[in-house]
Amino acid sequence: MEATTTGMNRTGASASPAGARAMAEAVERYSPPGPIDVSQSEEMRLLYAQEADPLGGVPPPTSLGGMVRTGVSKLMGDHPEILLDKIGERIAFERGGTRLYDALIVKYQAALNAGAQVPSPAEALQATGLGTDDVALLADASALATLQRIRAEELQHFQLLSQAMRKLGGDPTAQTPCADVVATASMGLIQVVTDPRTTLAQALSAILTAELTDNAGWELLIQLAEQAGEADLVSEFAQALTEEQRHLSTVQAWLGALVVSGPLPNEAV
Repeated sequence: MEATTTGMNRTGASASPAGARAMAEAVERYSPPGPIDVSQSEEMRLLYAQEADPLGGVPPPTSLGGMVRTGVSKLMGDHPEILLDKIGERIAFERGGTRLYDALIVKYQAALNAGAQVPSPAEALQATGLGTDDVALLADASALATLQRIRAEELQHFQLLSQAMRKLGGDPTAQTPCADVVATASMGLIQVVTDPRTTLAQALSAILTAELTDNAGWELLIQLAEQAGEADLVSEFAQALTEEQRHLSTVQAWLGALVVSGPLPNEAV
């Protein structure tokens, strides 16, 4: 349902054959006669990688109970800091996911204001032939209600992870190394969704990337919690993963419906 049309796109070489030929001739004329030796630059990059400081570390436990738990785990040969780091990663990602859905709600409302008739995610799921017996999804009725529910669940996951971090004696406000990495990697997603020029389907495509990453992240976190013997956390994380799987199937079906159903009326190209 997105406005993808033929326009004045001149980025391809075939739009200017003469210019493309001139560029190819210049490359042939001015390129070095033999292969370029890049071994020194490769050695320098390798040296940088070997000598660079890490992104940071996981803060030590902030409570006596956390110190005891961490100390016992280390005595048993475990690495509790890895679990804390990955919880910090998911805290950062779920916080960012909440903001992504805030931005997607704005994008959806803009499409409605432009006069678009947007199918609900429940309709999109049913159109795929999968149907839905999801009580929460059926109760949503509208796309806006679905987006608001998913946004609320993302926030709940953020709060759940913050509580888990405190339970293990960590500080949920600290930026762990993996949290730093995922925040940098996610910057492009929020840029896509908040760009006024992107359509609803293009924004949903970015959301789909986030949901795929989020599902994989929760699966790894559950594995780490199981290895650490944190049965309570495993149960809570498994429930969050079930909700994230529902987010993924909803976004995937809705995006498919928007793309294959034809252009939205009055939506900007």
